[in-house]
Amino acid sequence: MDKDIDSLLESLNRTNPQILLSMVISPDGLVVAYVGNVDDFEKVAALYIELQLVCRKIMSELTYGELEEMFIRSASGCVVLLPIADKGLLACMSTPDINASKMQMFTWKTVNRLAKIL
Repeated sequence: MDKDIDSLLESLNRTNPQILLSMVISPDGLVVAYVGNVDDFEKVAALYIELQLVCRKIMSELTYGELEEMFIRSASGCVVLLPIADKGLLACMSTPDINASKMQMFTWKTVNRLAKIL
């Protein structure tokens, strides 16, 4: 299974050279797999889980339903977080000039594939 997850993440990163990091994080915040350069992948995963929790709280407080996707852009880069059903989280980092629509399309395809193997 880990090889399948690694393969999916490698494929995602190859789809666009602007994607610098992709990782799958378990619901309890443990890194299942990652592809890309990151100094402290455990810290990054913990930050992503914390961001997901804050976003879920906001959606709940606004009564906007379940969280489906998070996209954050700054001058330095972009972060995309997508829940993989109740099985975990797909997190990606990219350069700031990435085409958001393409990234959305690539990441959703990957999430759908990950949901079948997790």
